Amino acid sequence: MSRITEIQALVRNGLYYLTEHADDEAMLDGFDIYDIENGILTGKIRKTWPKEGKFEVIGKSLDGRAIGAICRLTPGGKVRVITVYQDQPK
Repeated sequence: MSRITEIQALVRNGLYYLTEHADDEAMLDGFDIYDIENGILTGKIRKTWPKEGKFEVIGKSLDGRAIGAICRLTPGGKVRVITVYQDQPK
């Protein structure tokens, strides 16, 4: 199973949580929990940090904006969403 498939399966089953920082950053960009879920479920991994076990997932919010989420798989089998942001084209 690929990492994105694993992350998406955990999120689909409700096995994820947002850090306080992720929640604050999502609110600043006008995203709610449903936007974050949709972003991960429609997303692809753009960048990884293997030593830290982190993944940058880029997907779409419910209103079609590009949303980014930095995630980590926890030893307990959950996805920890570290931060969320509106992705900007480079």
